[in-house]
Amino acid sequence: MPVEVQIVVASDPRCLRLIRRLVAEYVEMVGCDSAAASEVILAVSEAASNIIQHSYKGDPGQKLSVHCRESEDGVEIEIRDNGEPFDPNQPPPGPPDELRAGGRGVYLMQTVMDEIEYRREGTTNCVRMRKCTRTPAASGGGDHGN
Repeated sequence: MPVEVQIVVASDPRCLRLIRRLVAEYVEMVGCDSAAASEVILAVSEAASNIIQHSYKGDPGQKLSVHCRESEDGVEIEIRDNGEPFDPNQPPPGPPDELRAGGRGVYLMQTVMDEIEYRREGTTNCVRMRKCTRTPAASGGGDHGN
């Protein structure tokens, strides 16, 4: 049976470390290799940072949730917030000269993840990101290296 975890945190930049730690532990637990794990952690960190900075305009009194689940071929992360709507049709900034965290979050997320979906459900923003980390035949329900 696939393992799922979820965390709800304040929209405080200090909580980004907690989110990264949860995602790091999760992707290790489900057997992601280190390269895929780093990419998932980066994408989730950028998405959460964007929510804090842009959707909530830096208001640390709001909440966001991060839900991690296994899929047949990898992992899926969904992040939800109740801040300002995000327009995914807005043209993204061009590729950066140097890949770094901050300032180019959407570009980085699109670059490292296999699929990203944005949607608005009433007053809730949802971003769902998928990363294929194994072939379906390799997922076979084993103990993921434990």
